[in-house]
Amino acid sequence: MDAGKSTQAALGAVTPFPAIAAGHHLAPVALGAPGPKQQIVFVPCPDWCATNHVSDYVHFLDDVDHTGEEHAAHIPSFFNGDKPVYTLTSAVGADPMSSDPQMRAAHVIVGDEGSVDAYLTPDMADEVAAGLEQLAAKIREHARTARLHNEAQAEAVAA
Repeated sequence: MDAGKSTQAALGAVTPFPAIAAGHHLAPVALGAPGPKQQIVFVPCPDWCATNHVSDYVHFLDDVDHTGEEHAAHIPSFFNGDKPVYTLTSAVGADPMSSDPQMRAAHVIVGDEGSVDAYLTPDMADEVAAGLEQLAAKIREHARTARLHNEAQAEAVAA
């Protein structure tokens, strides 16, 4: 057998490893509860995913989903001490085994740690962000108004 044919025969016996898509890496996933029957498998995971798929084990491969780093805005109240009254969170998510194509695609998850989360397409998230920027500007305006009122009240009392 010549060298070309032997190389082709050898390559034909090798099972090619599937390519990992750009923006992904292989991540270990624990299947099953911790113990002797738990298995570790490797799955493609988006680079933005912050989930520890080993400590956050799943029972079935279909249950693996991806969540990015969560960002939170805490809203306090002087009546509530150090505990926030509201906490608004946002993260990127994807559920690759979902039957819903919007859940399979990367999307934005917004929640308040107390009720149902909102699942947003990137376009919806941009609209929400624009509304929150307008709200932030109004909060700053209200703070300025309250500060000026309090300063005027303090000056009136001092006079």
